Parts: sequence; C-alpha cells; structure tokens
Amino acid sequence: MRRERLWGLCVLGGAVLLLIAMFLLLLTENGAWLLSLLRATDVIWEKPRAFGVFHLVWLIFCIFLSVFTGVLGYKKGKESTDRVLLFSGLLFWLLEGYKQLYSFFVINDRVFDFGFFPFQFCSLPLYLFLLLPFLPEGKIKETFYKFIALFGTMGGCLVMGYPRFYDRAALCVHTMLWHTVMIAVGVYVLFARGYGKSWGREVLPAAVPFLTFLSFATLLNVLLTPYALGSPNPLDLYYISPYTRTNYFVIAEVQEVFGWWASLLTYAVLFVFMGATLVFFATALIRFAVKRLQVMRMNLKKSKKEGKI
Repeated sequence: MRRERLWGLCVLGGAVLLLIAMFLLLLTENGAWLLSLLRATDVIWEKPRAFGVFHLVWLIFCIFLSVFTGVLGYKKGKESTDRVLLFSGLLFWLLEGYKQLYSFFVINDRVFDFGFFPFQFCSLPLYLFLLLPFLPEGKIKETFYKFIALFGTMGGCLVMGYPRFYDRAALCVHTMLWHTVMIAVGVYVLFARGYGKSWGREVLPAAVPFLTFLSFATLLNVLLTPYALGSPNPLDLYYISPYTRTNYFVIAEVQEVFGWWASLLTYAVLFVFMGATLVFFATALIRFAVKRLQVMRMNLKKSKKEGKI
C-alpha cells in the first residue's frame, strides 16, 4: 500500500509539473507549437440541442459505462476504490488543465475567464479524487466517499440531464466526458463500498461536506466577484451566486419571489432530501433486486440438486 501511494504521489506530482511547464512554455515564443495544437482543437459549431443527437449519444454511453462500473465495483469491493479514484483524479486534472489552457490562450487571448473558475460543484473531483486515496481508512475518509457516491453522482446526473452546451466543440466534449466519468466513478463507489443500506448513516453524514463546500463556494462568490468584473463570463460558483439569477428549476422561482437567501436554502434542501436521497434509494432498490436474484438462483440450484426440476 505504501508503495502504491508513493507511486501515486509521483504520478500526481508529474502531472502537476507537466501542466505548469506547459503554461510557462505557452507564455514564451518557444511554445508556438503547443499553441498551434491548442488552436487546432478550437472548432466552432452550432450549439447542440438538449436531447439532440450529440447529447443522446453521450447519454447512452454514460448509461452503459455506469452499468459496467457498477457491476465491476460490486465484484471488486472496497479495497479497489482508492486506485479507481486516483486514476480518475489524474484524468480530471488533465481535462481541467486542457480547459484552462484552451480558455486562457485560445478563446480569451490571455484573459482569465472567471466563468471557468475551478470550484464548481462538479469540480470537486479535481481535489477529492486525488486527496482521498492518500488518507487512512476511517470516519473522515468514509464520509467523503459517501459524499462522492451520493452527492457527486447526483451532480453529474443533473448536468447530463440538463447540460449547458457551448458553441465550441471541445468544451461540449469536455463537459460530457467529465460528467460521464463523474457518474461512472460515483456508481462504482456506491457498489464497491456497499452503500444503499442506511439513509441516516449515509446521506446525513455526506451532507456535512456538501454544506461545507456550498458555504465555501458562497464565500468565494462574495470575495472574488469584485476581481471578476472584467471577466468574459461572470463568476457564478455552484450557479447560486448572490450577484446573478440562478437557472435552476424551482430555485429560480424561489429566488425571484423570496430572495437569494431563500433560494440558497432551497438549493441545499433539495440537494440533500431529493438529490442525494434519490441516489440512495435507487442504489438500495438495485441492491434489493440483486439479492433477490441471487436467492432465486440459489433456490433454483438447490431444487435441481434435489431433483425437483
């Protein structure tokens, strides 16, 4: 285990250094070839429609991948989750690095876009997936795993079901790939670590980091907005900034009638008691169906041995 963690730290350090080196290189004339590669990915197209061909293809892929990872997680068990998170975290790190470099050097001509500030709800895998594998097993680690499995999966599902598409192909592929992997890993964790058994022991503890991250995102919205006034897109972390109007269903109506504080409270309540809870009950239902199927198979084998069939 120590050797795996040391290896993981080396790979992580290498990925971080690589992205820093690429950024510094792009600031110089020697990075012209790298800038050309980034520009080659800059394809402007007609913004895809929700539930159009592009969206549906990714939805189908997401469903198949999630079923596969769920079955794999059920078979592999708890011990495999650290390794899966580490490799997934490295993928997210590379994807985010590409998006930031692409946005900064190609789309916005060396102007930072606060609309891509990497602390949205679905940006958390960047940090958690690379942190958790190095934490010892215990209550804290288990709580964050529950958060990833329940809240993270729901967050990914919300984006896949109600995506925000762009007029640039690379950003559309990026968001679909990002949230597909996010859901697939969340499903893996759900079944690998045996969740879906106790709502009170799973959803409620996982709500603590959720509310903590939501509070921190709100604080960043307040502190950083004055510095984002010249940004190509506004700073809107968790899409619930006090300075913008949210586009979430129901929450937007609450904000319009009762104000921002009421919309923030509604956001938190809906995520806990509908979002994460829905993922929990879906997992519990699948577990129940799998166990029933296993019992039926055992009874069938027993009946065959006894010559009843």
